[in-house]
Amino acid sequence: MAIDPKSLAPTYASSTPFPHLVFKKLWDESLLKKVAEECLAFTDWDEKKIFKSVSVNKRSCGIFGKLPPKTKMLLSYCNSSKFLEFLEEITGEKGLIPDPHLLGGGIHSSLNDGFLKMHADFNWHDRLKLYRRLNLLIYLNPDWDKSWGGELCLACKTDQGLHIEKTIEPLFNTTVLFTTTDQSFHGHPEPMSLPEGKFRNSLALYYYVSEKPVNSADIQRSYTDYRQLNGQRYL
Repeated sequence: MAIDPKSLAPTYASSTPFPHLVFKKLWDESLLKKVAEECLAFTDWDEKKIFKSVSVNKRSCGIFGKLPPKTKMLLSYCNSSKFLEFLEEITGEKGLIPDPHLLGGGIHSSLNDGFLKMHADFNWHDRLKLYRRLNLLIYLNPDWDKSWGGELCLACKTDQGLHIEKTIEPLFNTTVLFTTTDQSFHGHPEPMSLPEGKFRNSLALYYYVSEKPVNSADIQRSYTDYRQLNGQRYL
């Protein structure tokens, strides 16, 4: 990985609406193509959300033993000491801890008409007794057309509600890293219009710390805080 992480730290810290970076072509193209093919053919899903108001037509699998081989290889590298040091240099976070249980992570796949409303992720891993601190999303979608929708939206909270400041297309070999706080609202809130056989696929990994982050997680919250664009919580 021929990237100097220290050189990226100032950009990460100053990005809005919350610290983040978008990497293009971070991963070896041939490896990621194989991962994408595995995820496209995958069928042994843990969870399918079809009728919920906050997440529709989304499938996921976070059981490591069920995942295909190249996908396991990439996830294992992302949880390795070498990659954790890379993340720590960029983000300034120290003592990052990966999640061997992939709670909420692993393969994510959204179907036609799928969406994920804006939300701030859970901040507390009750099984590990750790605070969630970083999200890493790796998109696996070759030949993605902007007209299909599905952009990742990053938003800040204002007196008028949530203000979307940045959108990121879920293009193949695009990787998004961001700091997770009680105010890091993100999602792809509008239903997608996907052709037959197309899905919005990604890998998701989360990283944790043992001490409570400053200005976040005053309440240990193991549920996701979904919000409407007017700032109101979904019931």
